[in-house]
Amino acid sequence: MPTQADLDAARTYTSIMEEAKFRALSINRLTGPIALSAPLAREFCFLQLRMLCELIALGCLVAHGDIEETKSPQLQKSYNAGDIVKLLEKLHPNFYPSPRKPVFSPGHVHLEDYDGEYLTKDELLTLYGRCGDALHRGSLRNLLNRKSQPPADFQDIQRWGQKILNLLSFHIISRVGGNFHLVAALEAAQVGGNVLVSVAEAPEA
Repeated sequence: MPTQADLDAARTYTSIMEEAKFRALSINRLTGPIALSAPLAREFCFLQLRMLCELIALGCLVAHGDIEETKSPQLQKSYNAGDIVKLLEKLHPNFYPSPRKPVFSPGHVHLEDYDGEYLTKDELLTLYGRCGDALHRGSLRNLLNRKSQPPADFQDIQRWGQKILNLLSFHIISRVGGNFHLVAALEAAQVGGNVLVSVAEAPEA
């Protein structure tokens, strides 16, 4: 049976996913017809992508609070998504969210493997680095180099944003041993289209 600590983790994870959902959808609003100039809009979008990387990493930290080492000062004080991901990987190689495709039938939900593109663990690290680059003005050499200027469109941002939504829309996080999972949906009909996170226990063999 889930403990109170498990339920508290699910509650905290829900709030993190609510924020992630809000930030991901805000990218879609900024990549359409907008009043901001393209460079400023791109900066805003990269800020959201950076925040999303950090929220995913912090969500993983919350989900794996059953691992005693996650309570260390190093992890509890860290906000850097790259550092959190690398440390969690040492504690639990399968810590990262796994996207699923829900198939509904009367009184039952079956979770199938998701076969589309989504933000992988390695891509999260890559994206986090790119966000850091995009949110700094850069060196004078780059400033004067016309070839280094960012594109005027949002195709790269839209691609990253969609991969994040594909990852988070319906996913599970499995704890060490595979007995307990957090099952998360960004839009659940039973809670009015809000985020729903449940604690699931694997059936005994």
